[in-house]
Amino acid sequence: VPEDLKLVNAIAAGGWHSLALQGDGRIRAWGRNDFGQASVPGNLGEVIAITAGTWHSMALRRDGTVRAWGNNNHGQRNVPSGLNNVIAIAGGAQHSLALREDGTVRAWGRNNKGQSRVPNNLDEVIAIAAGGYHNLALQKNGKVIAWGNNDQGQTNVPATLDRVIAISAGGYHSIALQEFEDGTRNL
Repeated sequence: VPEDLKLVNAIAAGGWHSLALQGDGRIRAWGRNDFGQASVPGNLGEVIAITAGTWHSMALRRDGTVRAWGNNNHGQRNVPSGLNNVIAIAGGAQHSLALREDGTVRAWGRNNKGQSRVPNNLDEVIAIAAGGYHNLALQKNGKVIAWGNNDQGQTNVPATLDRVIAISAGGYHSIALQEFEDGTRNL
């Protein structure tokens, strides 16, 4: 971690690199930089969120647009033309996700396991997570939708899983945090 890093508002961990978003909107990066994933481009504008894939990085700007840098061997940093009104981003192994203000999800990059093929009629999404080769979407009703690689059961969402308030995806697993009426929480 850089010694002069301070006033951090957000962090992200990639395959072998890390990002930090400072209070002044600047992104700091460190770790491996084989593909430029830790070489933050200038002129990003006002950054409000960051994410790191295995070998690429992304920034969400206050104007709802996305910038990406690093490895592009599968188009994971080729932000789709016209993508705007974005409120959240997520980076997977070699793919990327964006959640738009209208609750829809866009995906791009590698699609060898169906990870960049957003399920039909996926709407009312309030949060996203990208794993190695799979994704999760949390809908407004507290339900989780998963798609992509399922080699380890990472997209097998239990039928009884509801009241979810947070999701996260690892390389080959998924987790969800539930909150019940009495205020208790469960993973």
